[in-house]
Amino acid sequence: AGWTTQVTDMAGIRTPITNHPLQAFVTEPVKPLLHKIIVSANLHTYISQTDRGEILIGSEIEPYTTYSMRSTNTFLEHSTANALDVVPLLARLKIQRQWTGYCDMTPDFSPIMGKTEVDNFLIDAGWGTWGFKASAVCGETMAELIGTGRTPDLIEPFRLSRFAEEMLVPEKAAASVSH
Repeated sequence: AGWTTQVTDMAGIRTPITNHPLQAFVTEPVKPLLHKIIVSANLHTYISQTDRGEILIGSEIEPYTTYSMRSTNTFLEHSTANALDVVPLLARLKIQRQWTGYCDMTPDFSPIMGKTEVDNFLIDAGWGTWGFKASAVCGETMAELIGTGRTPDLIEPFRLSRFAEEMLVPEKAAASVSH
């Protein structure tokens, strides 16, 4: 994830994908505390507990594009404050580690799936923060496209040409975190 434009550029295909950092961190492990994921759309924060007991805290994608893998203190301070607003008892926990990943985003926050103008070059990218959640159906529909050569109805709206056709997918709310 995150390197789509470099690959498509090599094939001579232009996409409107931009790459944004997405950061998260975990605390030291604690006994079971959170049994569900907590999401605050107002604070752009999500909190969950891993099977190992760590509290996982993340936030929205950063508004700038970059390929830097460096986590920032600004993110840590902002996300910690937001998490403490939601679950104050987290204040006693130590932060164990922090990391940054990439999210490749499209202007309409929806993926690009299907054929391109280059023969036998298919694209399945631009999933942003929710690609993992859709991976099963994504794999199934792309396999159908590969096997039959026909674009399944389900992914037709996500074709690359929609940007030139001004037929954006109005599903920004489908992303799990407000952007």
